[in-house]
Amino acid sequence: MIGIVAVSHSARLGEAALELALQMVQGGGVRVQVAAGAGVDGDGTPILGTDAVAVAAAIDELAADCDGVLVLMDLGSAVLSAELALELRASDVPVRLVPAPFVEGLLAAVVSAAAGGGLDAVAAEATAALGAKTGQLGVPDDAAPSPDAEPTSGVAEDGGPTGEEIVRRVRVRNPLGIHARPAALIAEASAGADVRLRRLPDGPDAPAASLSRLLILGARQGEELELVARGPEADAVLEKLSALFDDGFGEGTDEAAPTAAAAASGSTAPLSDAPAPVIASGAVLRG
Repeated sequence: MIGIVAVSHSARLGEAALELALQMVQGGGVRVQVAAGAGVDGDGTPILGTDAVAVAAAIDELAADCDGVLVLMDLGSAVLSAELALELRASDVPVRLVPAPFVEGLLAAVVSAAAGGGLDAVAAEATAALGAKTGQLGVPDDAAPSPDAEPTSGVAEDGGPTGEEIVRRVRVRNPLGIHARPAALIAEASAGADVRLRRLPDGPDAPAASLSRLLILGARQGEELELVARGPEADAVLEKLSALFDDGFGEGTDEAAPTAAAAASGSTAPLSDAPAPVIASGAVLRG
C-alpha cells in the first residue's frame, strides 16, 4: 500500500482537496494524511503556512503500514517544508516528492494508490494529472509520462498462465461520459488484471489503471469502447466493468443532455465524508 501526504498552506484547501479525492474511491484501501496550515492565531484564525514537523509526523504515521509514501505540495514553502521533513522523519520508508498539481495530483494519486499501484506508478499518475485538462483545452502536455511509465495493475506481462486476451465491447451510457468518477470506478474495478480501453472505431487507448489517461480518451455518451483484458482475473474483471457501463456508473442512462451545473462539476453524485486531516505543530515556514 502506498500512503499519501498532502502539504498545503491552507488547512481548508487541504481538507477540501482530500474530500474531493476521496469521492473517487468507494472501496477504501488508501491512506492519506493532510499536513496543512501553521496553527491558529490568538483569535483562533487559521494561519497560512507550512510546517516541516507536521509533514514528518504524517510521513512517520503512514510508514507504520505503508510500503512507500508520496508527498504532494501546493506551492512555495510547502516544497521547502517537505524537503526538510525528509531529514526530520524517524522512519525509513521510501518517500517520493512529486512536482504535481496539488488538487489534480492528489485525486489521481488517490485513485492509483487505491487500485494497488506501486510508488513509481502513483508518482507517474500524480505528475501527469494535468493531462486530461490540457488535452481538453488543446494544450500540449509536456508532463505526460512515457509509455514505459504507464501505471499497471501489478499483473505479469504474460497476463497469466496462457497470456490469452479477452475482448469485449461496451457503450458509454451515462450522460456525462467518462469523467473523473467513472474513470476512478474503472480503475478500481480493474485491479488484479491488465486492462486497456480503446475508443472505437479508431480512437486512442488507455490503461484502465490510469485515471488521467482514461480522461484523455474523451469518451462521451453513446460512444463504444473496446475492453481488452489479460490475466487470471480478466474474465471476472470484464464482467464488473461491463456492469458499470450498463448501469451508467450509478449516474443513470438518460439520453437527455446533462445540465450546465452537472457538466461544470463533472459529477452528479453526492459528496462523501472525509477523515479529519493531520495538522501538527512545530517549526513553521511561512508562505
